[in-house]
Amino acid sequence: MKFVNLRNIYLTLVILYVLGIMAFGILMFEPREELILLYLPFTYSLIILNPEGKIWRRSTQKSYKFLLIGVCLLMVATVVYFRSQYNSLLYERLGNYSQADYFFSIGLIVLAFLLTWADYGGSIPILALIALSYAHFGQYFPGFLYHNGISIERIIAISATEFNSGDGVLGSLPQIGITWIAIFTIFAGLASGFGILEYIIKISYNIFKKFKYGVPQIAVISSMIFGMFSGSGAANVAGTGSFTIPLMKRYRMPPAIAGAIESVASSGGQVMPPIMGAAAFVMASYLGKYYWQIVVVGFLPAFIFYASVALAVYIYSRQFLEIRAEIATEELSMSQMAKREKIQGLPLLVAILMLIIIMSVYWVDVMIAGLAMILAFLITWIITQVLASPNKIEIMERFISNFLRGAKEGAETTASITTMMACIGIIVAVLVQTGLAQKLSFTIVDVAGGNKVFLILLASGLCILFGMAVSTVAAYILTVTLVAPVLANMGVSPLITHFSVFYFAMMGLITPPVAPCCAVASGIAKESFLKICWYSLKIGGPLFILPLSFFSQDALIMHGPQTLSAFFTVAIGMPAIVLGINLGYSGLKSVGKRIIYLGTGFFTLFYAKYHWLFFGMALCALFIFVEIYCLYKGKYDYIKKVV
Repeated sequence: MKFVNLRNIYLTLVILYVLGIMAFGILMFEPREELILLYLPFTYSLIILNPEGKIWRRSTQKSYKFLLIGVCLLMVATVVYFRSQYNSLLYERLGNYSQADYFFSIGLIVLAFLLTWADYGGSIPILALIALSYAHFGQYFPGFLYHNGISIERIIAISATEFNSGDGVLGSLPQIGITWIAIFTIFAGLASGFGILEYIIKISYNIFKKFKYGVPQIAVISSMIFGMFSGSGAANVAGTGSFTIPLMKRYRMPPAIAGAIESVASSGGQVMPPIMGAAAFVMASYLGKYYWQIVVVGFLPAFIFYASVALAVYIYSRQFLEIRAEIATEELSMSQMAKREKIQGLPLLVAILMLIIIMSVYWVDVMIAGLAMILAFLITWIITQVLASPNKIEIMERFISNFLRGAKEGAETTASITTMMACIGIIVAVLVQTGLAQKLSFTIVDVAGGNKVFLILLASGLCILFGMAVSTVAAYILTVTLVAPVLANMGVSPLITHFSVFYFAMMGLITPPVAPCCAVASGIAKESFLKICWYSLKIGGPLFILPLSFFSQDALIMHGPQTLSAFFTVAIGMPAIVLGINLGYSGLKSVGKRIIYLGTGFFTLFYAKYHWLFFGMALCALFIFVEIYCLYKGKYDYIKKVV
């Protein structure tokens, strides 16, 4: 098969895939349980036939390529079979499945393993294999891990055939992936295809280069904006970091710190409203809330997150940045930008405003809101281009080219996430069916000895551990399945539990030994992976404390009369911890100053119920003001350069 023919076929499939998801957003023509029977095999075929993907590129022999085409034809047969047998499987022979049912189910399970391995590495598939092995051989495990064992037929059924159970490769997780997540990843792909990423970086540079130490803040702002709808921290580093890391190095920022700044900023993009990462959609589904309710709750913590990162970045900028006139004057200024480039960001602004208005005022379904955002983006782009250029043929050609490129990127991201969530669905199915989730929850309680604080610390450690090995959404799902019921029994609000787990899962992106964001940044910065991890933990270290503050300052998440007070409390405590960790003190001043900043910061964050709170906040605010004033005025000779 010639590459050009395959490419045309693949692009046709991409367009059908994207338009089908958009059509579902308008018409809602069938339940998600039935839609996934069509779209999961379609998703598998899209990944396999991608001429630029890992699987097709590695198939050097013609016989192997024919095998891949055969697998895609099998997926077509799977769609036809399951769609034709839908009512029968759901109502007539539930639990009494045929050999054909098992055959097509096995195909979906095996491909979930293989395709997830190709895209995300072996971590998630290996966990799924361990889960399936445990499900079958449970009678050989000791202690609380023991169970009677599940037959192979039953394992296949809970993993795929029983698509109405809520778990497995056809369960609620891939259903969320192919609907709520898909509509936003398609928007992200279109935004990238129409050059929005380059525009964000260019505008950020032109704004922040005017400030003497503003260049590293470009990484923070551009990663924040692009990361909120990219859904992948590592992809965010690759996209924005390819520009921001070399730029920071040109200004004499050490490569390790440049890579760390980009890693931390990119990892946090997934918590930034109004378009949060994939875990936010899963959270809304788990909690039975509107997505917009999750977004509103997420604003204040996200603001504190990025304000803390920006402060840490400013500290390192004062230590290392060298502003050289020959660089500062050679870049493109706003006045030199063409009219077309100046208005390039307007479609993104209109799209985000459309999302905010339609979800906050009309409270419509996420799919409809996402589709409205896409249409607003495309229509605004056409209008701005027509106003900027009279050549309508050129505009149409660029529109088609950009749309195809963006649709391709969005479809590939959607397919990748949906396949990964299908594989995670197998793990969740085993956890539920074997009772292991409940047993692990009880074990965590026993280890914590009924101490809520210790239990929260154990849960956070477990989440970070998962976050090191799997994606943010996978770590979130696995952890919240185990700890949410336990914390709920101890009186903790499910919303607080889910948000804290969400944040801890995100921090796994910069935690060694895996730290995928740091790994990508290491390649771009050409610096030691472990060195970038070390500085990522220093810059992002205070952010490990932020989700813990959700429990002590619960009004920050549970909005009410005390929310403003909780916000100011955390907004004062976090900078103190940032200063205590990141200021490179030398000599005898080191121990004393760190104790002062860390002590006042922790006191402010975790003793909100005591009458000494206002004294601690005032003291903490005074110390922060003095330190930032000294930094701003250049009185930082005591800072030790350690890179």
